[in-house]
Amino acid sequence: MTVLIFTMIVFINMNVLVLGGGGREHAIVKALKLSPKVKHISCAQGNPGISQDATCYLTDPADIRKVIDLAKRIKPDVVVIGPEGPLAAGVSDALRLLQFNVFGPSQRAAQLETSKVFSKKFMEKYSIPTAAAIVCTSKEELLAAKEKSQGPWVVKADGLAAGKGVRICENAADFNNCVKDFFEKKTLGAATDKVLLEEFIDGEELSLMCLVADGHYEVLPISQDHKKLLDHNRGPNTGGMGAFAPVKQWSKKLTQIIEKVVEPTITGMKKEHFDYRGVLYIGVMMKKDQPYVLEYNVRFGDPEAQALLPLLDGDWGQVFNQVALGKMPKLAWKKQAAVCVVLTASGYPENPQKGAKILIDRNLVKPDGFHYLLHASTASHQGYYTNGGRVLNAVGIDKTLKSARKKAYDLIKGVTFEGMHYRKDIAEEKS
Repeated sequence: MTVLIFTMIVFINMNVLVLGGGGREHAIVKALKLSPKVKHISCAQGNPGISQDATCYLTDPADIRKVIDLAKRIKPDVVVIGPEGPLAAGVSDALRLLQFNVFGPSQRAAQLETSKVFSKKFMEKYSIPTAAAIVCTSKEELLAAKEKSQGPWVVKADGLAAGKGVRICENAADFNNCVKDFFEKKTLGAATDKVLLEEFIDGEELSLMCLVADGHYEVLPISQDHKKLLDHNRGPNTGGMGAFAPVKQWSKKLTQIIEKVVEPTITGMKKEHFDYRGVLYIGVMMKKDQPYVLEYNVRFGDPEAQALLPLLDGDWGQVFNQVALGKMPKLAWKKQAAVCVVLTASGYPENPQKGAKILIDRNLVKPDGFHYLLHASTASHQGYYTNGGRVLNAVGIDKTLKSARKKAYDLIKGVTFEGMHYRKDIAEEKS
């Protein structure tokens, strides 16, 4: 008689290294800080807010050699990769070769985000519903493709563009400006060496994220981002002006989205032999109750992560570690809602101004577990200063979306800096 003995490994006193330094990474560090299994958190590069909860190192998170040198020194039990840059550079692969546990997909799998052309071909190959598109490699090809289609036109940069690579052109003037920016001025550099001219699909956009570990997955609550700079979805696209979760009105469609979008995506990843241990973000457009995939990201959305992470009824330290090891934990979620509002610098998104003094009224900003500020692009020198486009995130958590929203906006009353801008309609109830 053969007796099988199963040993459950309980990870305690973990040393975690987080790569990145924005609002998403501050949210990850904050979630790890709450884990009883995490002893120490390090971050490269971090920011002044993150430095309150983690040891920060001035290490470029996308520089393979420097990250490896840091990992060898501090010996993390798990490395959590926040932004797309290190994944595009192959940092996850390099760390795994040295036997480090990494939460983040391989460089090859990361092409689902780092190349819109690769991503579109993947969707078409595995019959994932998406907009029809034409690949263009020059100004002339793009103009010719436009003549064969009707507006509005969606033009997407093939490469990474920090959330600025999608243009929705309502008319010929918008389209011509896009052509000039992408192919003549090269405002996004090599990201527009190739572009997609894509069919415009109108509807409601959702953010669906899944934890993926060796072909297994767990779906996170549906969240929603607000990408336009101004209220009521006006103005230019940004990296994200705010987010909320869960989006309850679409929960009844989750089974359908999983069947038509998630399952074929995971099947395709298996067939392509992607080494995927991390989070997969699927941008979904719901048109007449039918899901279409707009894009894949291979990391947590920013600012969606800021609203999602605090809703887990569990331990993110354990979750990150298990996924990095190729295991899929069961997830439970609090019966709460969360809202994140992004505060941006003057000139964002085209030309954000740095160096404005940030004033925080401590009588109004009294953080607790239900409302707090996260740092996204700040610098510190005898106080805090703006250091990029998206400066701070105000997060509110409560039993209802309405009360969570109030908590987030109440925080903002205690923050001022020159040129500060934020949307007033994040998570606003629709009439």
